[in-house]
Amino acid sequence: MRFALVIILTVLLAVPAFAGEFAGRVVGVIDGDTIDVLHDGQTERIRLNGIDTPEKGQDYGRRAKQFAEDFLAKQEVRVLAHGADKYGRTIGDVFLSDGTHLNKELVKAGLAWWYCRHSSDESLKQLEEEARDAKRGLWKDPVPIPPWVYRKLQRKQVPDVSDFDCPGQTVSRALESASTESLASSVIGNRRSHIFHRADCPGYGKVSAGNRVTFESIEAAEEAGYRLAGNCP
Repeated sequence: MRFALVIILTVLLAVPAFAGEFAGRVVGVIDGDTIDVLHDGQTERIRLNGIDTPEKGQDYGRRAKQFAEDFLAKQEVRVLAHGADKYGRTIGDVFLSDGTHLNKELVKAGLAWWYCRHSSDESLKQLEEEARDAKRGLWKDPVPIPPWVYRKLQRKQVPDVSDFDCPGQTVSRALESASTESLASSVIGNRRSHIFHRADCPGYGKVSAGNRVTFESIEAAEEAGYRLAGNCP
């Protein structure tokens, strides 16, 4: 009986804290919305709750990571856990000792989207609207691509209207009323290289805001003197 109890306790201690609250020290920043926290002798990976920062290949992806690194700087933090995602990461809200909320600071700086499909937090919605109106961070781009759409494109999947169905969230004027057909046919060109990318091309979401030009079709891009990127399927 005692041996069985020891085994059960060992297993429980080895499982990350998927509920409740704990304190620890930040020992790594993976990207803008994912960090590693050391507590109780173990390192736990935390996926910030309710937000989604640009991916590394997107504009502002590196800035979001740098913001998190500068903001945390190996500090002691408090994590309010909300379970785990499908990758086994603890979903959490991260607070500094003075109560500053990292999740909200990223949205406020225009370096994260309100991940409305996984969060009903109206305060994140409000912060996103304020950042967008002030054109902070990624909102300087007239057609910012949500990271969940970018990931879909990297998997060679075509986004559809369900990717923009969050109540009250304005993705962008260009994408807000998009249909499956218009998303599938839209083309992004690079003013500098005069190369264009279809939605299924690896570079579709990687053209910087300053060089980006959007065409309604491949024909329109070709008529403007642009050519298809060589790495498109």
